[in-house]
Amino acid sequence: MNLLSWFLHYNISVTGLGVISISIPDSLLRRVDEIAESLGFTGRSEFFREAVRRMLDQLESMKGEMHRIFVITILSDHSVYPGSDRRILEVIHEYQPVVRAFYHQLLGDGLCINVAILETQWPLLSKILRDLRGIKGVVDVQVSGLALRG
Repeated sequence: MNLLSWFLHYNISVTGLGVISISIPDSLLRRVDEIAESLGFTGRSEFFREAVRRMLDQLESMKGEMHRIFVITILSDHSVYPGSDRRILEVIHEYQPVVRAFYHQLLGDGLCINVAILETQWPLLSKILRDLRGIKGVVDVQVSGLALRG
């Protein structure tokens, strides 16, 4: 091991930073680079660490046991799998007791957006999200939550 390799290894173990590898589309990576630079991030790693921190904070704030209203937005692509919206609807029907509203809209170019409003607690929501994210043709699933006073 040369001196530089030794230093880099030692530096990583001292700082406690793990290394991960992710694959993202080139178009998304260009957007990351543009936004990271415009916001003054020193590089991609700093940008992704901040993004992960924010997402974890948001998700942890939703994990309480109180009932909440959750808005789930699902983007699907029929060119990847023509039956994706049928499967999304099956999942929504499976959880019908907590579904307060559901909306489906064609966007064009094979894309559809589905919005589901649910009243539930985190444990059930996390199962619903796993089911939706596992559907072939689902491009993205986003969630936001509002606490209910009771």
